[in-house]
Amino acid sequence: MKEKIAVILCFVILSLPALALIAPAEAVIPPPPTYHFEWVNPTYEGVDPYFGFYIVGYLENKNWNFTLSYRNTDLNPLNVSAIRVYFNWGKNYTHSFATPLQIMPSATQIFNVYNMTPATTEVSELWTHYYYVYIDRVNSTAPPYEQLDPILVTLGTNFTVLSADHLACLEVFTKLGISSVDGGSMLPWLPSTNITRVQVLIAQLRMELNQGLQSYWAGKFSNAKTYLQNTQDLYDELLNTLDDKGTAMEDATLTYKEAQTNYYNALGDSSKINACGWLLFGLGWMFIGLGLIIYAARKPKVVSS
Repeated sequence: MKEKIAVILCFVILSLPALALIAPAEAVIPPPPTYHFEWVNPTYEGVDPYFGFYIVGYLENKNWNFTLSYRNTDLNPLNVSAIRVYFNWGKNYTHSFATPLQIMPSATQIFNVYNMTPATTEVSELWTHYYYVYIDRVNSTAPPYEQLDPILVTLGTNFTVLSADHLACLEVFTKLGISSVDGGSMLPWLPSTNITRVQVLIAQLRMELNQGLQSYWAGKFSNAKTYLQNTQDLYDELLNTLDDKGTAMEDATLTYKEAQTNYYNALGDSSKINACGWLLFGLGWMFIGLGLIIYAARKPKVVSS
């Protein structure tokens, strides 16, 4: 036993120098991202049932706008002459600087860029568009400038130009909670009720909505807007009817229950009164009986001859 203890102690003592050489683990802090890109105040941002996926949409003939932060990870200063955006409709939008803007190593610069969204007669709204965002750079901040290879910062494929009719349809979808799921649709909440007017409105709503969805998926946004706005109007009328009729039914039910409660309360009180009457009636006869017994006991007996 003593030999085993000695062996263990020797092993521990020999291990101490090796343990001392193991350095504690250090937390690894990831470097900050090189860039951040974000579209600013898009007219619509979310799932479009026409495409079936997430889009960033701007209304035609209105400004699109984005913000970009860029960190210079190079060891040399970065001289920015312009921020340039290329869209697949074949046009460059260039935000130039009169004097190149210099970003020192490890420094970050924020850019805000905007321009006019083309009309849907020029650029189709029937598909999404891809774009590339570049930083154009030069070798110096003083002329003569030598143009260097641009830096591709980011690209995307979900930019959409929206007509007013297209946007109106999306607004109805948002209000009614309708979204595309594998080519299908999710209807808004419809009540289960036996109110005739509500059932008629539900049937009308379904017909208008189906026609609106068919026109929308066909890219006929003007026709779709008419059907979908009718759907919205019918849905608003449905809710108002349900509110009026439902409230009236609830009030009638409450009045009936109150009347029923009052009836049973009155019936209970009447039963109590009747019970007391019968009790008094019984006690009266009991006292009469006792009186007769006492009278009979005290009555003088007549001696018969």
